[in-house]
Amino acid sequence: MRIGIYTNLTRDIGGKVTLAVYKQLKGHGFEVYVSDELKSIGLPDDCIYLNNAELATVSEILLVFGGDGTILRIAKECAVAKTPVFAVNIGNKGFLTELDRDEVDQIITEILNGQYKLDNRQLLQVSVEGKEEVYYALNEVVIARESCTKVVRTEISVNNARVDNYTSDGVIVCTPTGSTAYSLSAGGPIVSPDVEALVITPICAHSLHSRPLVVNNHNEVTIKINHAEPNAYLNVDGTLLTSLKNNEVVKVTKSDVYLTFIRRNYYNFHKKLLSKMRYWSSFED
Repeated sequence: MRIGIYTNLTRDIGGKVTLAVYKQLKGHGFEVYVSDELKSIGLPDDCIYLNNAELATVSEILLVFGGDGTILRIAKECAVAKTPVFAVNIGNKGFLTELDRDEVDQIITEILNGQYKLDNRQLLQVSVEGKEEVYYALNEVVIARESCTKVVRTEISVNNARVDNYTSDGVIVCTPTGSTAYSLSAGGPIVSPDVEALVITPICAHSLHSRPLVVNNHNEVTIKINHAEPNAYLNVDGTLLTSLKNNEVVKVTKSDVYLTFIRRNYYNFHKKLLSKMRYWSSFED
């Protein structure tokens, strides 16, 4: 089996976890490939380094060491290559990850024994009308103001039917996976990952009626920039991609690719929500 390793070295300081797992995998006879961002941690001379796209394409499973942000940085490549991700939390919350740092030794055993299930998460496809670039988002698309003192005015439509106009700090369109991220902080609902939905959440809207909206993900959501001073920003999964001028339109639809997570057989989204988000209720386990 071919296994790739992608690590956030700001979390795995000195690559200690990565080095230990690399040696374990090689000891079990796996073919191991490593992100070319890891050349500084002292891996063996015969280690094979690849860029992100190559790593995702060659690997049958990609081990990701870091937090949710680390997953987002490699999500597109893995989704396009249809390579499942086994993520280990060495970050903070690590909501998307499957194991914590102190469970790393379980990785080898569980992979060898096939003790896992697959969890598919749909990505969004994002484009700016009139431009060729196409972007993919696992979590969310954010249209945000550029000036810290000026609001942005946007017009939101679903399948070309106007839904609302927002005067706000911006707008979030997210997947169910992203509903526990920025959208949640902005007052959006939590949506189970098995629901086929898009969530539209205004950010600090200057209005008494503007509320988050949930629509089926077979719809096309468009956000027109009615007024931004001087511009607005398009941000996809935490990466600032381009500025947006007045009258430009961002289109968001369900993509034809999804990211597959490897989960333990007893993985449960709602239990994860309880443990990671402190989504506490009055009952005790």
